[in-house]
Amino acid sequence: MVMSTAASDRRRVLADIVRERDGGRSAGRVVRRTVIGLILAALLALLLAWLLGFFSVPREVLEIRGLVDGEIAELRKVARNELPLAYDAPGFAVVFDRVRGLPPDLQRQANRDVGRLIAAREQAELDSYFNLPPERRQAELDRRIKADEDRRQAREAARAARDRQRSAASSGAAVASEPGATPSGRGGPPTGGGRGRSTTEEERNARSKRRIDRSSPDERARRTEYRRAIDERRTQLGLPPRGGRW
Repeated sequence: MVMSTAASDRRRVLADIVRERDGGRSAGRVVRRTVIGLILAALLALLLAWLLGFFSVPREVLEIRGLVDGEIAELRKVARNELPLAYDAPGFAVVFDRVRGLPPDLQRQANRDVGRLIAAREQAELDSYFNLPPERRQAELDRRIKADEDRRQAREAARAARDRQRSAASSGAAVASEPGATPSGRGGPPTGGGRGRSTTEEERNARSKRRIDRSSPDERARRTEYRRAIDERRTQLGLPPRGGRW
């Protein structure tokens, strides 16, 4: 009788052990299945976000990047003196106009490519000067100074024309608002006014300073020498120094 009771107790203990073991395995399987399910759900969400374009560069920014890459390829030719340096290259105007037409969030993305373009143009200006034989450098400085002055005068003339348009529009609006005044059919806001630049002069100068600070001592020495040469030649021609661009 005692032996039968002992055997029965052993069977119960073994049964309990088996149940606990099976229960642990079942809980482990539930945890593993839960983790796998969460991983699969996260991967599916990432795939869906990728398909919807959340991780891709917007088409408009890619188009501007392609334009910038094309202009940089041309500037490499300028650096080798295969093409002359131009301050009013039409490709630049196309890039800036496209960037100004973007929504603000896309402008911020595209401005990184604009920064690459400006840096490449400054580098091409520097390299093309020092890649010239010394006897040809003054003539090239004269050409660049004249082009820079022509562009400055054109900007000032355009600004003066816009100011005259605004003044005429303001005068017309004031006359029209007087008691008894009759519409003249003219006036209104000026048409075709120039749009502002995508960055201010201070921002461009700050960007140039950061670029210079990251450059090597030899590169900074070349920039200093170029700035000295062009300012010295401007003084000889009766013009003020170039300013903060370098």
